[in-house]
Amino acid sequence: MMKYALFSILFISNAMAVSIADSISGKVSATPGCSEKAMVYLSLDKENYKERLLLMHTEVPQNGTFKFYVKPGDYQIRAGDKAGCEFFQKVTVKERDMDLAVKMVKK
Repeated sequence: MMKYALFSILFISNAMAVSIADSISGKVSATPGCSEKAMVYLSLDKENYKERLLLMHTEVPQNGTFKFYVKPGDYQIRAGDKAGCEFFQKVTVKERDMDLAVKMVKK
């Protein structure tokens, strides 16, 4: 009986954790002159750079995709490559998944 109760508690807590995690998905593309790979960064949306906490980052090839699992809130997506191409967008994640088109542009 105790094993069943413990299993039920673990199952319910895992189900609740999954229900509050949404995702930000994106596909990386670029204008001519950009590198083959870009670094994509996810951080909290704070104007003060000292409060802007980097949460995740990943390297993505041209026409590649990424996916970050997050809680609802305000975030910044930044991307950059060795050739000086950049991308920046503020996003608000609500109770659903979000798709982005990350277009790298030479600055």
